[in-house]
Amino acid sequence: MPNAYTRLFVPDSLVSPLTKSTYLRLGSYSDEEEKLVTGLTTTVGETPTAISKHESDNAGLLAFTNKDFQANIEGAALLKIGRGQTTEVTNGNSQHQVSKGTYEISAENGVSISAGANGTPADIILTASNRVKLINNGHKLETTVGNSEKQTMGDTKELFQGTKFTCMRGAATTLTMAKNVSMFFGEAFTFNIARECSVNLSDMNSMTIGNKLDIVEGHDVKQVIGNSTKCVFGPDFKSADSDTKVLRTSDFKLAPVDDFKSVGRDMKFCKTSVLKTDEELRKGQSNMEEYKLVTRKAEITSSSGNEEVIQKKSVNFM
Repeated sequence: MPNAYTRLFVPDSLVSPLTKSTYLRLGSYSDEEEKLVTGLTTTVGETPTAISKHESDNAGLLAFTNKDFQANIEGAALLKIGRGQTTEVTNGNSQHQVSKGTYEISAENGVSISAGANGTPADIILTASNRVKLINNGHKLETTVGNSEKQTMGDTKELFQGTKFTCMRGAATTLTMAKNVSMFFGEAFTFNIARECSVNLSDMNSMTIGNKLDIVEGHDVKQVIGNSTKCVFGPDFKSADSDTKVLRTSDFKLAPVDDFKSVGRDMKFCKTSVLKTDEELRKGQSNMEEYKLVTRKAEITSSSGNEEVIQKKSVNFM
């Protein structure tokens, strides 16, 4: 009996069509039900590689109502579908709520979620009261066509085991209002083809345990508004085509052992020239200019750490 069927038809009135009724049919499809069926299609496949569209012949079970549909089940419900499922909400929202329990989705060949049909802007919102855990055992691809904003109210830990490539086309601004600790256990290479400016409004300490090489092709300008101290615990070598030094006040040089200088031509212009040896100082005979020179030497040496200044007959010597 291929065309057998059983129908239950409850119209709104005696002359109401099928579209204004509650209708239940078991069995074969009838042409009178043309305006009741939705004509939906679904994807079916016996294997993941053999997936095709399936259009129903509308035979089997057809339930239609122009009112609401409710099913209240106090026990468990089991729905097993053999060849695909399609659900369409034409006008309204769709909500699935689990009051006490876990909502689980499992798909062997993938899960696809999309919002915004035909290019209409729409949002996807995921909210968790505890945590969001994402485990990806394969590749991950993220594409954002628009602005991206991320807020973390807590600690953040990231671990990369592999190569990381970052390409930035635009301006990058980083504001850190706390400590910033960076450690490299390997090689660090920075290549800039642009102007770089650094402003530090506090102390800055730099320590290098090993060799350090700076190569500047162009002008190297250093301006210190304050004191400048350089301590070299070893040989200090300097090589230059020419050297110019301009001082506003005094220039003091202390060489406890030897002072050797080899020049082609030595020229010096000065208003007053004073030369004094330790032997002459110990005799206690010095003019005013020599006295000022020795006093200045004692002051500078004392401020650098040597506080043994002996006064004898108004002449300071060490």
